[in-house]
Amino acid sequence: MRYKKVKHKLFLVQFLGFILLFALLVGSFVVIVDPLQFYRKATFYTPTYSWQERYQNPGLARNYHYDTIVLGSSMTENFLPSEVGEKLHGSVLKLSIEGSTAREQNLTAKVAFGTGQVKQVLWGLDYFAFRGNHVSDQGDFPYYLYDNNILNDYKYIFNESNITSAYEALKHSKARAATHPSLEKLNNWDRSVKYGRDPVIKNWEFARYNESAYGDNEDPLESVKQSFNDNVLQLVKEHPETTFYFYYPPYSILRQQVWYTTNPQRYANQLEMKRYMYEQLSSFDNVSIHEFQTDKEITYTLDNYKDMSHHSGAINSLIVDEIAKGTHQVTADNLEQEIHNLKRQAENVVINKDDGTVYSLDLKINGEERSFGFIPPSTGDTLMAPLKKFAELLGTSFDYDQASQTLTLKYGEDTAVLTKGSDEAQVNGQTVKLAAPVDQIAGTMAAPLESIPALFGGKAEVGELSDYMRSVEITMPQ
Repeated sequence: MRYKKVKHKLFLVQFLGFILLFALLVGSFVVIVDPLQFYRKATFYTPTYSWQERYQNPGLARNYHYDTIVLGSSMTENFLPSEVGEKLHGSVLKLSIEGSTAREQNLTAKVAFGTGQVKQVLWGLDYFAFRGNHVSDQGDFPYYLYDNNILNDYKYIFNESNITSAYEALKHSKARAATHPSLEKLNNWDRSVKYGRDPVIKNWEFARYNESAYGDNEDPLESVKQSFNDNVLQLVKEHPETTFYFYYPPYSILRQQVWYTTNPQRYANQLEMKRYMYEQLSSFDNVSIHEFQTDKEITYTLDNYKDMSHHSGAINSLIVDEIAKGTHQVTADNLEQEIHNLKRQAENVVINKDDGTVYSLDLKINGEERSFGFIPPSTGDTLMAPLKKFAELLGTSFDYDQASQTLTLKYGEDTAVLTKGSDEAQVNGQTVKLAAPVDQIAGTMAAPLESIPALFGGKAEVGELSDYMRSVEITMPQ
C-alpha cells in the first residue's frame, strides 16, 4: 500500500514536471520567435505583420526606429509612411487603429513616447473617438501589451494564437521573404475597396433610417471634453519637445448631413468640441490644427469615398501635403467662420440622382439663415423641398388629409390646397400651376421649392450653383 502511494506521488511529480517543462519549451519558443515583435525586432526570420492593430502596434512602437508617428482611426490607415516622411521630413511609423477611441490612441502614443524617439505626431481627431473615455472592447483589449509589467506577459507568451503565429512565422519565412513585406502598406485598404458615388449614396440611404434609431442619445459634452483632456491635451503638455499636427478628417458632406439630421445634439457637440479643442491647444507653439471637413473640393466629390466617411488614399496624400504647406490651419481669425461654414453645409444638402451631383443650399428666408434639415433627392432642374418643414419655416399652418391625399397650407388670409401627384394648387379657389407635381420622395412629402412662396404672395430667388453652394433667397409678405 505504501509502495503504491509513493509510486502515485512520483507519477504526479513527474506529470507536473512534464507539464512545466512543456510550458517552458512552448513559452521559450514564443519568446524567441516573438511573432508580434513585442520584445525585439525580428532578425532571424522574415516577420509577418498582423492586421490586428491593437496587438501589433505596441511591438512596432517599442522596437522599430522612427521619429514621427501617425495616430488615429481607420481614416488615417491609408497614409503611406514614406510619403508622410518625405513631406514632414521624418522617419515615420504608422500606428493607426481601426475604430479606435481616444483612450486607445493615447495608450499607443505612450508606448511610442516611452522610447524617447518621437519628434513629430500626425494625429487625426475624430469626434466619435472622444465619446466614452475607454477602449472599444474592455473585456478583450490587450492592456498587457501596453504596460511595462513583466508579470502579465504570460498572457502574450501562452496565448494560443501567438503560439500558432510563431510557428507560421518560421514555417513560411523563406516564402515571405520573396514578397518583401514592409510596413509601407500595412493595414492600408486603399486598393481593396471600391470608391464611387453609387456605394456612397446607397450607404447614405441606409444610414438615414438606421441611425435615426439612436435618437438623441449622446454622451454629455463635459465627458467628451474630459476624454480630450486626458488622452490628447495631457500628452501635449507632457511633450513640449514634440511637434503635433492635428487634423479633422474630411468625411463626405453626406456623413455630416446624416449626423446633423438624425442627432442634432451630437452635431452641436461636435461643433462645440472644435471650439474647445482650439481654445485648449492654441497656446502651444508646438501644435497646429488643420480643418479639412469644410474643404468642399474633397467632401462634395463622392467619388473620393467608399462610404459616407472613408476617403481614398489620394486624399490622405493631399492632407499631408497641405499640412506640410501650412494650409487649412485653424486660427483665431477663422475658427468661428469654419464652424459656421460646416454647419451651413450640413443643413441643406441636395442630391441630384440624375447626374450624381451634391451641393448645399444657402437658404435665407426674409434675410435669416434657415435650415430644411433633410431635403429629398432631386431629379432634373427642379428643387423639391420637404413640405411640412417648409411650411414651418414660412410660418404657414400645415394639415395633411390621408384619405384625399391633400395638403392644406394657410398663411394670413390665404389658403392653398395641394394634392399628391398633382402639379396644380387651389389658392383661395383659384387654380395655380406648380413647377412640378407634389410627391412623396424618400418618405417625405415634397413640393417644388420655387412654387410654394408664390402661393402666398412671396418670392423665391434661386441662384446659380457655385463652389458646391446655391443661394436661395425667399421673401414672404409681413
